[in-house]
Amino acid sequence: MNEIDKDIEQLDKYLQDVRNYIRQFLTDNGREPREFYNAIQYPVGLVDEQMVPGDSQSGKMLRPRLCILSCMAAGGEVRKAIPAAAAIEILHNFTLVHDDIEDHSPSRRHRPSLWKLIGVPLALNAGDGMFVISHMVLQSMLELGVPAQTVLAAIDKFDQAALSVCEGQHMDLMFEAREEVSLQEYLAMISRKTGALMGLSCYLGALVAGKDECVLEQYRHFGENLGLAYQIRDDIAGIWESSESTGKRELEDIFRKKKSYPIVKAMEVLEGNEAERLRQIYKNESITDEEALWVKETLKNRGIMQEGIEKVHEYLSRAVAALQQAGASGVAMQRLQVFVESLSM
Repeated sequence: MNEIDKDIEQLDKYLQDVRNYIRQFLTDNGREPREFYNAIQYPVGLVDEQMVPGDSQSGKMLRPRLCILSCMAAGGEVRKAIPAAAAIEILHNFTLVHDDIEDHSPSRRHRPSLWKLIGVPLALNAGDGMFVISHMVLQSMLELGVPAQTVLAAIDKFDQAALSVCEGQHMDLMFEAREEVSLQEYLAMISRKTGALMGLSCYLGALVAGKDECVLEQYRHFGENLGLAYQIRDDIAGIWESSESTGKRELEDIFRKKKSYPIVKAMEVLEGNEAERLRQIYKNESITDEEALWVKETLKNRGIMQEGIEKVHEYLSRAVAALQQAGASGVAMQRLQVFVESLSM
């Protein structure tokens, strides 16, 4: 087995450790009501649609991956970062449970959303339970010998990031009711909604490794820029990629009148009849198939898809610069660079 294969095998093992840690905290362990603990296991794939235990991998575990790799790249003991990686993944899935309710999204990752299975009130309550448990998981770093001062610092950054996500979601929901959203406002929103948790993931990994604040901030900048690139890439996919690859209905972001990056950019740069028609389409109560296709083709023809791709590359370049500034090294550094390259379009 060569060094690359060993590295991938080691990373897979750590991710499975994170998965097991999540299972340990989300299974009921004899606590009641059982239906509650089934509900909080569903978003992370520990039970199926019939609430039968299994291991349906739900999501890509990007944030735990970033946390673990950042700890490795910073020279830390990865075992002690497992609770942080698990807590972030639970927190992330909590936000998705609430996000699906607020957006009326019937599916998530090719499965029914939790609220479609058990109703909105129970799904809200399950999400709240996940939020509480994410804190319990993070605090368990103490049991692995992480200093109390480090755990307190981790909790502080964890809560700040969680609040940032709530701020970003508020902005995103408000944007849907507005006719105009500036590009600056959009970027401020995604820096909170997406960038904050990715920045947290990298920050906590390096924090467990014992790095000082200057280095920690560079790891955070790395994650935040990754988050910005990731979200803009996702926005582009939401218009121009197939439903098979995105897990959404074709042109779902347009039908929902979502103020994604391509739409916000188009409203700033389109002129004349095209600008007027785009605004009128987004004012209508609903969008027809013909109108959605017109939006898709017009944005591509006017170079907005390509401009979005260039913006993704800009944020990825900033991420790499921050990682280098942090002094990341070793095979983990290489794996983080591979991750960056995977987001390139």
